[in-house]
Amino acid sequence: MKVQRIIAVAVSTLILSACGTTVPKPVTQSVVPAPKPKLDLNDQEAVTAEISVQRDDFKKVINYKGPNASDKYGDQVFLRAWKLDAGSIAYQIYVLDYYDGEWRYYDSAYDSNGVALDTTVISRAVSLCSAYSCSHNEHLGLNVSQGYLEKNQQSGIRFKIIGKAGEDIFFIPSGYIKAFLSATK
Repeated sequence: MKVQRIIAVAVSTLILSACGTTVPKPVTQSVVPAPKPKLDLNDQEAVTAEISVQRDDFKKVINYKGPNASDKYGDQVFLRAWKLDAGSIAYQIYVLDYYDGEWRYYDSAYDSNGVALDTTVISRAVSLCSAYSCSHNEHLGLNVSQGYLEKNQQSGIRFKIIGKAGEDIFFIPSGYIKAFLSATK
């Protein structure tokens, strides 16, 4: 009987507490940051502000990396460079192509002028698979010279990466190239 009384009191307390009024919490406005505006890749100042520069004191090199110039979902295209303390500098167009379907096995690239670009396959990876197909990532480095970039800084660089089972086309605007060359001097 004592246990039943304790249970009855506990249940009554819970029921009565549910009937009481609650004091509302003060409303606070959460500040959601505004979405970052899309970068104008022809605006040299805007591109320059997005170029990352990092120094590696052990390798005695400065690493430059430009912002993503691709507007395709999952893809990345950017310029990067390595400047040694000795003064030499190496440039590369970095490409990450994200696609669905069979492997493309990219192994070469050409610009819109028919110039073959020295292509380095960096990596290939399966991104995601479903019951019907897989998505893949292929990472390439297109080794270019400062002279090549200077020659194409007025028109931009339109290029195609080619593989055994597919191809894709990308573009780096002139303002982007000008900003990157300016940052690496």
